[in-house]
Amino acid sequence: MQIDSNAKIIYVHIPRTGGKWFAQHWPSHHINGAFLENNNFGRHGKLSGILKKLDAINYDYSNYKIITIIREPMDRICSSWVWFSKVKGTAEKHGWKSIDDMLDEYESGEVRVNYMPQIYWLCEPNSKFDIIYRFEDLLENHMLPQKDFSTFNTTESGSKKLVRGGQIRTSLLTLAQKERIKKVYKDDFDYLSKYYPHLK
Repeated sequence: MQIDSNAKIIYVHIPRTGGKWFAQHWPSHHINGAFLENNNFGRHGKLSGILKKLDAINYDYSNYKIITIIREPMDRICSSWVWFSKVKGTAEKHGWKSIDDMLDEYESGEVRVNYMPQIYWLCEPNSKFDIIYRFEDLLENHMLPQKDFSTFNTTESGSKKLVRGGQIRTSLLTLAQKERIKKVYKDDFDYLSKYYPHLK
């Protein structure tokens, strides 16, 4: 998450949705002390936890916009698998051979934020987001947030585009794996269908 006191935003970072890229494109990312860092609140904290901690330090966020980014759920779960298998080494450490092993762990009740459903952040009680960007729209137009916030993308990083990492394409999944993801993440598919009509 990130709080930018200049732009008046609270950004809730749902994993595997381009959050690192998004956070780096605010002036406060480069100004020490101008914003509250991820380490203070947890990189992927839920809105309720963030606001509770802000209330505890009497931080006035009454006129802040609450922002997040969502991602097409099948694509996001594929990205999670790449994160665990190619980037973090989690798959090797736990002996996972395929995305099915990752799904097995999630279904067993284990909690790792990178494969938690997006509704974990989006649908907690009393959560309200002022702006929800789609990952796919930011891929197409990396300057899109500047329509809402003039200070976006004015940092030292310039106008760096959002890119997909070395992720598995959903077309490489077996039919059984696709159907399993749809079943396991049914609530995400249902909730996000208003943003992604093809999910209906």
